[in-house]
Amino acid sequence: MTAFSRKYYRSLEPLLKAVDHKSPVDWEKVFDRAAPLEFEIGFGNGEYLHRISLDEPERNFVGVEVAWASIKRALRRLASPPRRNVRVMLLKAEVALERCFAPQSLDVVRSLFPIPWPDERQEKKRLFKRDFLNLSANRLKADGRFILVTDSLELAEWTLSQSEQSAIAFTMEECQAVMDTKYERKWHGGGQRIFYHLTGTKKFHPELPLIKDIEMQAYYRDDFNPETYQPQDSAGDIVVKFREFIFDPKRQEGMLRTFVVEGTLTQEFFIKIFQHGQRWKFTPAIGSQLYPTQGIARALELASGGRPATAF
Repeated sequence: MTAFSRKYYRSLEPLLKAVDHKSPVDWEKVFDRAAPLEFEIGFGNGEYLHRISLDEPERNFVGVEVAWASIKRALRRLASPPRRNVRVMLLKAEVALERCFAPQSLDVVRSLFPIPWPDERQEKKRLFKRDFLNLSANRLKADGRFILVTDSLELAEWTLSQSEQSAIAFTMEECQAVMDTKYERKWHGGGQRIFYHLTGTKKFHPELPLIKDIEMQAYYRDDFNPETYQPQDSAGDIVVKFREFIFDPKRQEGMLRTFVVEGTLTQEFFIKIFQHGQRWKFTPAIGSQLYPTQGIARALELASGGRPATAF
């Protein structure tokens, strides 16, 4: 290994692509062992995740972030020294809980210094609503804990109010700076001395359906005219929107950019349209990173105007 690669190379081993795994993820297989499982929401630069995964090697840790820059910073930390008890995912927290964890599989759900979204117009962006707390409770074991640490009294009190009609009961303590994370040091350096630690336990186990993958089908139609092709969007519980359509007349192949929104999950991909024998076939383009959902099936149905003919 060259001096350059020793300095800059970092392992991608802790990075897990959830779409490569059936729902829910078999974490015992991923970690090659059964161990207590903790889930961190919004790990930022990965500082706490790095530290706790070294301090508690007997436990397994999974963290999610929505920014690739945060994933890269965490991967750099997690590579030195290497360890086998942590995975990170580029994924929204609610999607991760819905699709990656089975009911009563988590020992801890943790969020440290999330964005408080203090403006009333931003309240809809706050994560810890009643439905999310119920989802978390479903995924937590009977003795599991939900831990939230924040610098914002407003967010702490709002979360307490959301929990009143949820399956999680919180207790709140005022504490000094003890987490030693980037944002805690920032607020402490700015003069803040009181932080708010919320610890949640399950009041009861809410029954929620587990989202499972479906068997995807290929769609066909007998005739196809790219010059007049205009697939129709769809609204409702499943939102499908079609964007750019590009067709190569020489290869007789087209690509249709597609968005699908169902619940908390948004997926963007290309539908490939090409001749297959005497018919035209509609299928996700090779390389599409997708959860096989009813929404994807609905998009293929709308794009083709037909019915599925075979699994793929």
